[in-house]
Amino acid sequence: MTNRIKMPPRDKFTLILLVGMSFFLMCDLYITPSIVPELAEEYAVDKGVIGYVGSAFVLVGAVISLYFGFLTDKYSRKKLLLLTVLIGEIPCFLTGIHAITGNFYGFLAMRILTGIGVGGIYPLTFSLLADYFSDRHRAIANAAIDIAWGLGVMMGPILGGLALNTDYGWRLAFILAAVPNFFLAVIYWIFARDPQRGRSEEKLGTALDGGAAYAYRIKLVDFKRILRNKTNILMLVQGIPGCIPWGVLTFWSITYFKEIMKLSQADATWAWELFGVGTAVGLIVWAVLGDKIFRMNPKWAPVYCGVGVILGTLPCYLFLNLSFEHLSTLFILVFIGGIMTVVCGPTQKAIFMNVNPPEHRDSIFAVNNLFDSLGKGIGPAVGSMILAVSGSYIFMMNFAVSCWILCGIIYIMGYFTISRDRRDMINLIGRRAADLKGMTSSATTTE
Repeated sequence: MTNRIKMPPRDKFTLILLVGMSFFLMCDLYITPSIVPELAEEYAVDKGVIGYVGSAFVLVGAVISLYFGFLTDKYSRKKLLLLTVLIGEIPCFLTGIHAITGNFYGFLAMRILTGIGVGGIYPLTFSLLADYFSDRHRAIANAAIDIAWGLGVMMGPILGGLALNTDYGWRLAFILAAVPNFFLAVIYWIFARDPQRGRSEEKLGTALDGGAAYAYRIKLVDFKRILRNKTNILMLVQGIPGCIPWGVLTFWSITYFKEIMKLSQADATWAWELFGVGTAVGLIVWAVLGDKIFRMNPKWAPVYCGVGVILGTLPCYLFLNLSFEHLSTLFILVFIGGIMTVVCGPTQKAIFMNVNPPEHRDSIFAVNNLFDSLGKGIGPAVGSMILAVSGSYIFMMNFAVSCWILCGIIYIMGYFTISRDRRDMINLIGRRAADLKGMTSSATTTE
């Protein structure tokens, strides 16, 4: 069984490709927030209107991810992943062509189409990880993708800033973000494989090694079962208040640092980059700790997430509201804030994997992406509405951070549900493993 749990070199390389493709898709996502003033000036629209573009980008992708989640449970995940990357990167590349985005509506259309690809890759990626890794290592595997997204968050604004200093202008950033994924997609098509569904589940391993196939696939009626799982409900609902801050912070932070804290474009960008570096560091640390906590006792995993999220608001309140004589002090607090705000990311995804059978995971991640995207998607719009009503960047940012407190409380409630839901999933897998062994034995006897 040890050999089954270990990830073959080919799958490790596939993980690297998944990390790379996720990184460049996220680069594209976070170019726009770094060039809001330039977009508003070129298209002669209010800055708040650009916030609604960010919301449309995320929300359309979230709705599409539901469909991809359903398809993922039925068709080749390798082909679907390749399709989503291309759907995302072709319009990203076209965003960099002036003839396509010479007016605001062309820009809006390309951003929405790119959002479809970003939304589709979410359920596909985490479904694949669930079948590459056992439940002992899923949080760390998830962290690899989360880190790629975090690094993408950092690189997007850098590309935006660099492009502004070229004769071609901001459009160059979108071209640079898109091109690498065309090469990665070709390499992925050549080398990657579809992992056998259910392969990483300990109780299914023997039956699958004996020649059985995990033929269970999701049906529409199964969505009722998914939503009867109380841990699923809590982990989904927390995504709305939990992701509003990410929607606001990622879209408005650079503008906030420039407009309110009077930082230069370079310093404002580097402040946000340090936040991104902090998230990358935090994802590694919290994923390792989260795996250990889950192995000790699964019911403490949601408490760990909830308490961590609430504590993460403290450095954010400090760097948003204090005045700093030395820029280094601001940078340190921003870095700490980045570390503290990602406590729950990898562990929350591992919780989903560990309370849902293999054929449900694609769809639960699609639904999770919808709930998270509701938060992230309405975040820029919420910021735009608050600015329109109050005119206060400070109130907007503090309101967003406060949403993490509600998110943390919802997480903590998972303490009372996860043990039962985990046990139900293990029992279901056990029954299916017995059925598969019986089918294999019968086939052998017949032969």
